[in-house]
Amino acid sequence: KMGNRSSKTSSTSSSAEDLEGGGSGLYLTPELQAKINADFDSHIIQTEWDKYRTLHLQRHQKRETSSSLRHAELQEQTSALRSQAKAVHDKLDEMVDAAQSKLVDLEVEVGYDVNRLSTKFEGRGSSGSKEGKKGECLDVRAELTHCYNTLKDGGECMVFARKLDKCVTEALASP
Repeated sequence: KMGNRSSKTSSTSSSAEDLEGGGSGLYLTPELQAKINADFDSHIIQTEWDKYRTLHLQRHQKRETSSSLRHAELQEQTSALRSQAKAVHDKLDEMVDAAQSKLVDLEVEVGYDVNRLSTKFEGRGSSGSKEGKKGECLDVRAELTHCYNTLKDGGECMVFARKLDKCVTEALASP
């Protein structure tokens, strides 16, 4: 029975030693334990902060890259639209120049025909019907000139051009 008693006392004595910190022989003061805990917490916070900063910087760089790419795309689109607009304006300028050239040619042609008619009428003498035709052709010429000077669309003046053509043809055909 003695062996049993001594083992009981030794187990109770060893738990008393464990309570007193006798297992490893290392004792931590509460201040040191608090500092270790604070350092550990600080390390965890710092690690999380570093992760957040890294992710934030990566997102920022991604936004900057995306913004730069979008800016470059917009610059290319703007450039393409400008070159397209320039081509359209150049074509319109060519069309306006062609229309002005036709108008000048028509003016020269009409002027030549008017001079020829004037010479013909002046050389024929003063007959009532011919003077009436001469005055009518001059009136139509004046209307055509007024139309070309005031209207932007030369197509509307074609009525007067046809009328003048008809008048000149009749005047030249008459004896």
